[in-house]
Amino acid sequence: MPRPEREDRENLRIISVGALDGDTFGITLESGHTILLELGDRIHEPAFAALIESGDFCRPRTDGEKIYWPGGMSLTLKEILDMLLSREDPRQNQDNCKGERME
Repeated sequence: MPRPEREDRENLRIISVGALDGDTFGITLESGHTILLELGDRIHEPAFAALIESGDFCRPRTDGEKIYWPGGMSLTLKEILDMLLSREDPRQNQDNCKGERME
């Protein structure tokens, strides 16, 4: 029998995503909850570096199951939740979205 929190996790949908600051995104779920996702060290991955350089980093989109950017980079909701659960300490934000913020 599946655990209740696992069922809830599998039924979650992303309804919006936006850049809040340099490496943090606000992700709103269909349930009404909001996730503040800091990329932390992942910001240094080549795919994110390319998005920052192209200017697309601050324009993520969602299809309900993941957040994604032009060029194919994406994070599934499961990856996002796993990132949150594995966080041990908050990281200093880097401002990679100068002037482009979620409204």
